[in-house]
Amino acid sequence: MAVFVLSALPWIESSAVVVLAIALGLNPVWSTILAFTGNWLTVLLMIFLFHRWQEWRNKKRMYDERQLQESKKSRRAHKVFVKYGLPGLAVIGPLLVGTEVAVVFAMIFNAPRKNVLIWMTVSLVFWTVLFAAATYYGFGLF
Repeated sequence: MAVFVLSALPWIESSAVVVLAIALGLNPVWSTILAFTGNWLTVLLMIFLFHRWQEWRNKKRMYDERQLQESKKSRRAHKVFVKYGLPGLAVIGPLLVGTEVAVVFAMIFNAPRKNVLIWMTVSLVFWTVLFAAATYYGFGLF
């Protein structure tokens, strides 16, 4: 249970928690699953809350039609970010700035929620399993 709760806390990544859990002798498979699930639920919550906050903010500001129209250049930049920048942010973000910050950056740049969730899930699975395997087999060598 501690693995799940620790990985769900902001600023503590599942990859660090799984290393600690395996180093303490906990089951590597369950530690990996619980660490991923805790961090993934935090990502899901951040996406949902940020989307609700954006909706509330947009209603409060009462945008007029001129503010909603984007230039052709900004639409193209957004499309390029969603296609190339979002995967890069999702893969590198958890190691450099943390999962929660990477999600907020993606949502600030208006990336689609579905894409953010998919890419962050892939990234969390990748890093959690990589760190778990490296820790388990690394300790096996000693």
